[in-house]
Amino acid sequence: MSWRFVLLAAFVMALYAGAAASPAPRAEGCAFSTVPTAYEANRDRVAYLRGLELAGYNMILPSDNFFGTPNIEIGARDNRRTADDPYIPPVLLKATGYVESAMTQAASSVPFGAVGPALISFDCGHGIMQITSGMTSGQDGGWPSKNQALVATHYLYNIGRGAAILADKWNAAPGFRPIAGTDTDSDPKIVENWYFALWGYNGFTGPGANRSNHPSDPIYADWPRTPFSCNSGDSNGHSYGNYPYQEIVYGCASRPPSVEGTPLWTAPPLPFSLPNLTSTKWADPLSLDNWNACSGGSFNCAAMDIPSPRPRHYDDTPRPSDDLAAYLLGSPQLSVSRATLDVGSNTITISNTGQGILSWRAKPGQAWVSVNKQGGVALSNDVPCADGAPCTRSPSLTINVGDGHNTGWVDIESLTTAQTIRITLANNIYDVNCDGQTNPIDATFILQYNASLVMVLPCSDNADVNRDGHIDAVDAALLLQYNAGLIGEL
Repeated sequence: MSWRFVLLAAFVMALYAGAAASPAPRAEGCAFSTVPTAYEANRDRVAYLRGLELAGYNMILPSDNFFGTPNIEIGARDNRRTADDPYIPPVLLKATGYVESAMTQAASSVPFGAVGPALISFDCGHGIMQITSGMTSGQDGGWPSKNQALVATHYLYNIGRGAAILADKWNAAPGFRPIAGTDTDSDPKIVENWYFALWGYNGFTGPGANRSNHPSDPIYADWPRTPFSCNSGDSNGHSYGNYPYQEIVYGCASRPPSVEGTPLWTAPPLPFSLPNLTSTKWADPLSLDNWNACSGGSFNCAAMDIPSPRPRHYDDTPRPSDDLAAYLLGSPQLSVSRATLDVGSNTITISNTGQGILSWRAKPGQAWVSVNKQGGVALSNDVPCADGAPCTRSPSLTINVGDGHNTGWVDIESLTTAQTIRITLANNIYDVNCDGQTNPIDATFILQYNASLVMVLPCSDNADVNRDGHIDAVDAALLLQYNAGLIGEL
């Protein structure tokens, strides 16, 4: 995941200052050529914290191959098997989200309780969990894919993807990574056993890298060193550059940040344990020689396997209620202010008439049709906005159609409900076969559909010409008359 040690302090200060939102910048080289919008929840991050708890128990989209958490592998190196249920200690996800982004989904210029440009770092890290993998270029013919747009705009999908990636880092052992917890069946419920997975989340790096995460790298203070803390008011270490990534996450999990004097999450009764580098039980496996053998391409990682650091700890965060994910995901409903386009500049409004956050994507059908935004969010009235914050619930989209063209469309997609509304040039609203034109071929498609010769119409929404709720020969006859100039409009 992305790393911004030098920028983080200024970034957090800007967040707490609540600066006014600025125009969306360009995100050169990333999935979006123009930064989409995202909703930034309230300062207490309760929505984000509940989402991170859901992700720990794989309750956001449990059956989704991209946003769901895969089964966790446990057991000895030569006898791996999957645990009964996917699980990641939620406190580690909370700490990772805070370390990566100060637990924010939108850019630092966006106040809490507002809508503005999504958070995208210089290296294409997106949102709370700073998802970088798969986010460096558009995956839908150069256009941002639906999954990429969800990662960038919707905090629950961003969190779900981050949890899935962290689980993948765990499952990289034993083939490509060492195992933590060799004496505890590699139990994922033991927080200390996520040591190597957290190391890999930021990069399984060591001496000589731009950012080394090896605990024995000479750039770090001798062991035992002052532990890291996200609580700026205590006497522990607070400089990100003085610690490997996994120590930062564990330190933040144990000593969380506070908002107006209240910790963002409840710390466990004891600090989490780290490998004791003064004991050969952990110092020998974590030697630089063993790391070189594991990371150098041969993936000879067995010598790096370690027992669980002592004492062991468990996260006591309870499993969320079964209806929490459905409540946070809501039931969005896409609506647009107009269904047709004219040559030149067009402005439409995208609304959410349902509940929750609607993530949308706008995709033109032709090169001569362009949009000023590739995606963003539309909020229902039940999503809270802070007083005085820039929180446009129904965003506007500008669509430009080049001169000299009489065909074209833009698909507005609700990424959370798979609903799509096609906005077409006014003279092509009866384009049944989606070829960008209205002509007798469209009438033929209707007749074939009515006779069950074809089972699906490419643009079925355009086939009910007289809007009587049926697609039949009457619609085909009207289209033929329209194309022959016998009737002027439908």
